[in-house]
This record gives sequence, structure tokens and C-alpha cells, in this order.
Amino acid sequence: MAAMLTSGCQTTPVITESGIVERDARLAGLKPWRALGSLVVDSEQQGVVNASFTWEAKDSGFDIRLIGPLGLKTYRITEENGQARVTGDNQEFTAGSAEAALLDAIGVRVPLKEMQDWVVGLQGAAIDAKRDRQGRIRNMLVADDDQIKWAVKFQRYAKVDSLELPRQILVTGNNVEIRMSIRSWSRPEILNENRLTIPTAELN
Repeated sequence: MAAMLTSGCQTTPVITESGIVERDARLAGLKPWRALGSLVVDSEQQGVVNASFTWEAKDSGFDIRLIGPLGLKTYRITEENGQARVTGDNQEFTAGSAEAALLDAIGVRVPLKEMQDWVVGLQGAAIDAKRDRQGRIRNMLVADDDQIKWAVKFQRYAKVDSLELPRQILVTGNNVEIRMSIRSWSRPEILNENRLTIPTAELN
């Protein structure tokens, strides 16, 4: 049974190079995971868009639900095995990637593929990453599949079990600013063949 992610208050020691490798391996092994939080996207095309989100990730893809203020607009973004779909406002958009489908839907490019690494504090395809003494990424520069560069700043982390996971992330690039706040994390625990439970760790 997978261990529940719980908040803690222990001090993280200074980490070595091998410790960074071990930490990143643990972060990469967190899937499947679920993150709940809020998102602000500020773009020239759409202005400022606010939404709460539920992001579920597994090895084969992800499922994101975006809910606008007062629930007036909702979008669901799914990508699995190379097929992506965005649904919302009684419309459906399909493409080979979630980024392309969302671009068709709202006219704004959001680096969803890369963000799946950033949400758990991994550098992914970053071409430059600066870490603190505990091995946590503070700033990095990432080029996506279309060579669009994104500057990523991890503004705050929170202790979850024996790991520190991102609490606030700022992403800028391509005339877009994305501010993400993560409120809680959870992981599925298999109780038996037919039932799942998802314990949640609130981030303080």
C-alpha cells in the first residue's frame, strides 16, 4: 500500500550531488498523483484568466480540469498515449498534444507537457537550472518542443512527507505569464482489486 503524503516540519539537510539524483528519482516516481490548486494565465490574447484546477497525472498521460470563477466556465484537458482532447463551452478540440488542443480552444499556448514535470519540482528538459543547498530548483530556463523558451521560478515549496514539493510557481514566456498555486497533493492507495482511496495532504 502506498504511503500517504502528509505534511511535516522537519528541517531538510544540505544535499549532495548524489542526493539530488536520488531526490529527483523519488519525484519522478510519484506518479500517479493528483494536485489541486489555482491558476492565473495572463496573456496578450485573452488578458487575465483565473481558474481552479485538478491535475491528475499517470505514466500514460494526464487529466486536467479547469474551473473558472463561480464555475461559469469549465474545461477538461486530457492527453493519453499521444492523443489529446479539450472540452468546454459545448465544444471539443482534438490534437496530437494538449498544448495544441488548448491553443485551438482558447488561443493561448500553455506548456502543459513541460508543466507536468514542474508541478512536482523536476527540471525535465531544462537547459539551465539553479538549485538551492537543499537541491530544490529555484530558477530554470526551458525550451519546449517548438523551441519556445520559458523562464520558470519556484517561489515557494511545502513539506509533504519526506519531500518538498512546489507550492507556488511562476512561468513566463511567449508573451504569457502563468502563476500556479498548489493547495493539496494526493496519491491513490490500492485497498483491493476493486477499490481506491485517495488520501490528501494539504499544503500550509
